[in-house]
Amino acid sequence: MKLARLTGALCALGLAVAAGQAGAAGWPDRPVRIVVSSGAGGTADIVARLLAQKLEAAFGQPFIVENRPGAGGHVGAAQVARSPADGYVWLMSGSPTHSVGPHLYKNLPYDPMRDVPPAAMVAIAPNLLVVNRELPVRSVAELVALAREKPDALTYSSAGNGTSGHLAGALLQSMAGVRFKHVPYKTGPDAVTSVIAGDVSMTFFTVPAVMKQVQAGRLHALAVTSSARTSLAPDLPTVAEAGYPGFDVLGWYALFAPKDTPAQIVDRLSAQVERILAQADVHERLQQLGAEPHYLDAKDLTAYVAAESPKWKTLIEASGARVD
Repeated sequence: MKLARLTGALCALGLAVAAGQAGAAGWPDRPVRIVVSSGAGGTADIVARLLAQKLEAAFGQPFIVENRPGAGGHVGAAQVARSPADGYVWLMSGSPTHSVGPHLYKNLPYDPMRDVPPAAMVAIAPNLLVVNRELPVRSVAELVALAREKPDALTYSSAGNGTSGHLAGALLQSMAGVRFKHVPYKTGPDAVTSVIAGDVSMTFFTVPAVMKQVQAGRLHALAVTSSARTSLAPDLPTVAEAGYPGFDVLGWYALFAPKDTPAQIVDRLSAQVERILAQADVHERLQQLGAEPHYLDAKDLTAYVAAESPKWKTLIEASGARVD
């Protein structure tokens, strides 16, 4: 009797595995959604739409981008965490939800790395530090001097808690020993507009999104946040060059999937992403966004987050920052 039950259980397991493999082999046979954890018009949104267009052509099924901003990206990420693990819902996000959020948000209803694990990194991008045109500073040194002269008077906007713009401001405060007031917005364009309008003193945001405003005289650019200068603004120093060695903050954009999404599906999507990122027109479009292709598969992206996350954990704990 026991042997019969065991045999039956093994047969059922075998059938389930076979069905899962068959489903993965036929994926996708209907529209696929990519949930973007930030607002429309931001870099993550544009990267997701570029990728969706290419994936649609590759797989012959619609890839639909859906924006779900809020709570530093965790509204969208939590939605994907609750979605079926069948390969038809993906998350486009990055450090806000996976490197930073677990340390910044005290009561997340899910575990990002466990419930929405990495699938593939797509791109990386530095930010520019830009200030309102009326702010009497033209260098990082002058900005820091003003912050010391007027503690808590300077404000900086970002596309939300845990974004690279938020982290860049927090890191500069820590390294320079000054205080800025962080003003989070739901979207990146709103964060930039607030600086132009004079509602906020400065922001750290992607190069093309602010360079046009700099060239038009609406903003002044002080420095780039990556460890090396960017070819899109080669005359601008890095924050590290401006007196803060080791300062390096990159925005990065990656795809994640609900826990237990079949590995065959993740691998198929990831391999197609790698092929797409090698295309010349994709490389050109990403450069226009101030980004560059940077492919990592699920294993290497997991290792990347594991190495990056402790840096932000230390900074957040030192600053006492919390979002409930």
